[in-house]
Amino acid sequence: MLRGAKIVVCPVPTVWMELHKRLCQAAKVSPNVPQPPTPLILNGWVYTNDAEKKARWDETLQWATQYGFRTIIGDLQDEEVYTVEELTRYEIGPLGGPMHLPWNFAPKPLLSADDRERALRILQENWMTIVGRELGVTTKPIKISGAKGRRLIVAVRTSGLPPWGSWTALAFDDRRRSFTVFRAAINRAISPAEVDHIDFIQESKRDES
Repeated sequence: MLRGAKIVVCPVPTVWMELHKRLCQAAKVSPNVPQPPTPLILNGWVYTNDAEKKARWDETLQWATQYGFRTIIGDLQDEEVYTVEELTRYEIGPLGGPMHLPWNFAPKPLLSADDRERALRILQENWMTIVGRELGVTTKPIKISGAKGRRLIVAVRTSGLPPWGSWTALAFDDRRRSFTVFRAAINRAISPAEVDHIDFIQESKRDES
């Protein structure tokens, strides 16, 4: 289903949860009606991509239509639905969250100390050019760490929020795409090295530690 130029994936989690409760209540008092498909909320939201969310919501709509409960869902308002311009289809890794590259389960090579130093130097010397002025003046790369040297630590100099939602999570709407652009720009700059994770820490807390 399209809304304007965007694809409607599913209801936002709070709306989906409420609709599921109402559908479950309707099914409970109806003979020989199975429970509706489980909504992808909470961990289900974190660990699924857009295509999986849309497939589950389409299954829910089909179920509601089949058993005569379509009117319970009604017509959802713009603020009640999660929309995207393009469905993500990559697999979600076992840790979930926004700080990970699309998961492929292939062993990742160890980044040597020299490669880490080179990559960090490139980022520190060209940070504003790589990530843009807005993020360039409010953040700075401080360390590449992790067991395989694939985790980037970025200090945050502001109490404000990033364009993708927060420093620890992505928004439910298209703003999250800005994090994908941010991460991709970093990996292009340090190629063939690559970071899988990006952790943000407030600079004040870093100074205290």
